[in-house]
Amino acid sequence: MITDYLPTYHQVEPNNLKGLQPGFVVAQMNVAESATSALAPNGMMENGLICGISKDGIVEGGSGVLFIHYTEPLNTLFKGDKFFAVNIAEECPRLVQLIPGDEWMSDLDPSKVCVDGRIIEITSADGQYKQDDFYACDELADGTKAHHYMYIG
Repeated sequence: MITDYLPTYHQVEPNNLKGLQPGFVVAQMNVAESATSALAPNGMMENGLICGISKDGIVEGGSGVLFIHYTEPLNTLFKGDKFFAVNIAEECPRLVQLIPGDEWMSDLDPSKVCVDGRIIEITSADGQYKQDDFYACDELADGTKAHHYMYIG
């Protein structure tokens, strides 16, 4: 199949990104030159990266307000989320502001997502989540292994 020759990127399944509801979205900002090597090393910015904003543009997430990069692919030919990333030379990434309680799944490794205790990985063995079999799911819709994350502030 032709998709066997396409590059693959990380995916995000936004279970509950409250920033999408009131429109807490940054959509017309470039990636800062100082952050390009970290956020888009090959010129492509993958969904699920945690970011911040500055006067220079989009930067790596840190101590300020955090955002998740989530630009929805407009692909009608086949289910191709894993082949999607934003070419920062042609398009501005879309950031969604994280609000405490936001939850999502991603195949990104926790070391790339969890930020200083502000974003945590959730498993079905954790506290209140033992009661909900939703957290026993560890795959995205296409069968890719994934992690549950929550922004706690």
